Amino acid sequence: MPDIENYKVYNDRMRRSMWDKAFFMDKIPGTELLIDYGCADGSLILFLHELFPDMRFIGLDIDPAMIDAARSRKIENTWFFTEMTEAQEQIRAMGIPSSRIAINYSSVFHEIFHYGFDLNAVSAFIRLISPQYLVIRDMMYCSGDTDAAVPEEVIRLVRGKLPPWQIRDFEQCFGPISIRKNLVHLMLKYKYTENWDRECAENYFSYSEKDLMKVLDPDGKYHHILLFHYLLPWIRYDMEDQFGIDAGHEFTTHYSMILAAGKPGMISLDNTNT
Repeated sequence: MPDIENYKVYNDRMRRSMWDKAFFMDKIPGTELLIDYGCADGSLILFLHELFPDMRFIGLDIDPAMIDAARSRKIENTWFFTEMTEAQEQIRAMGIPSSRIAINYSSVFHEIFHYGFDLNAVSAFIRLISPQYLVIRDMMYCSGDTDAAVPEEVIRLVRGKLPPWQIRDFEQCFGPISIRKNLVHLMLKYKYTENWDRECAENYFSYSEKDLMKVLDPDGKYHHILLFHYLLPWIRYDMEDQFGIDAGHEFTTHYSMILAAGKPGMISLDNTNT
C-alpha cells in the first residue's frame, strides 16, 4: 500500500464528514464498546467520545504513525492498537459481552479490497468478537447502467476545468472519463492533489455489496437494520458549482449500512403451513 505523503491533509479530509460518519450512534442501543476498525488518527473516536463520554472505544489501524497520533490525544476509556490480537486481548480483559459490542468500518472497505488485504482475517475478527452490530459507511458506485456514457459537452466542461495531466493520470488507471462511472470517480478524488499518486491509483469503487457480505457475514448470522445508498451532497454541489453539471438521480456514490445479529429463539412470521 503506498505511503500517505501528507498526513495532515489526509486526516483533515477524513474529518470533514464526522456527522455523516456518526449516523449510527442512535441506532445501536445498548452498545457499551465501539471498535473503530481503521481508526486513522482517532478523530472519529474523539468526536464520538465527546458526545458519549461513558462509552468505551477501541481503535484499530495498521499504520503505526496513525496509532501514535491517536494515542497522543489521551482520550479516556479508549485504547488504540495496530494488531488485531492486541485488540482482542483488551476486549477479553474488559469483559464486555458481545451483545454490547459494535464494530464500525468507516471508509475502510474500499481500501481493504483495493489493496488486497486478507479478507479472511477480517471475517475471523468478526467471528471472534461476535458483535451485536456491524456498521459500515463507504463509497460504492450503484447504478442500473454501469457502462452509461456521458454527453460530449460534459467531457468538454471537465477538460476545460482540470489540468490535462490529472485527467491523463486518472484515465491511465481507470479508463476514459466518457464513461459516467469513471467521471464520477474522478469527481470524488480530483481535489486531493497533495496525496495524488496514492489517491489517483486507489479504486474507490473496488467492491460490490455481494463482495462485502461474503466478508462480513459468511455464516448468515446478521440481518440488515439499515441500508441507505446516496450521492454525497457535497459531490452533487461541487459538480453543479464548479463544472455546471447536473448529477441527476440515477446513480449513487456512497452507502450506509447497519447489520444486527439475530437473537436466538426468535419466532418467524413466515408462513410455514404446508
